[in-house]
Amino acid sequence: MIRKDKYHDAQLIGELRQNNAEAFIELYNRYHAKMYSWLIRFVKLPDLAEDIIQDTFLKIWEIRHRLNPAQSFPAYLYRISRNKAFKLLKKISLDETLRKQVLIRFEMESDDPEKRLRWLQYQRLLENAINRLPAQRRKVFKLCRQSNKTYDEVANELGISRNTVKEHMMKAMQDIRQYFYRYGEISLILLLLSEVIF
Repeated sequence: MIRKDKYHDAQLIGELRQNNAEAFIELYNRYHAKMYSWLIRFVKLPDLAEDIIQDTFLKIWEIRHRLNPAQSFPAYLYRISRNKAFKLLKKISLDETLRKQVLIRFEMESDDPEKRLRWLQYQRLLENAINRLPAQRRKVFKLCRQSNKTYDEVANELGISRNTVKEHMMKAMQDIRQYFYRYGEISLILLLLSEVIF
């Protein structure tokens, strides 16, 4: 038997397409550590990182017949794990216990220069997202979130209805989330979804 670690990814994918479980295991072993080190930076909790890896490789097995050996296998892994991580981050944002666990972990690492840099990146990304909002929506957002005014106070100040303020805020949050999904790394999206600022 030829040792799988001497194979290129393309050869292993070719075997995987033929339902070869050994090729699947070799690919898993080859990329597990890299995926883990990438994911743990973003989701913070080892169990969550492992869950994403398991789900990603389960998806790889499910779509094995559609994999193209000529395409980059790490690109498949990145795309699938990123999508899985986004779904998990949405779940975390709705689950109080999970959110607290992740934020506690993030705070524990806040003395780390890399984490401080990430926080600055988050603030810059947020500022860019806010600056791209339409003028009235940006004004409403800043008054509500940065000046901590109530919807009623903003409505009175701008001479618009409370419902209009609420609608501006909903659209602003939608726009900002989309901007983060497009331009942000997973850890920055996590900060947004965890409502550190919001």
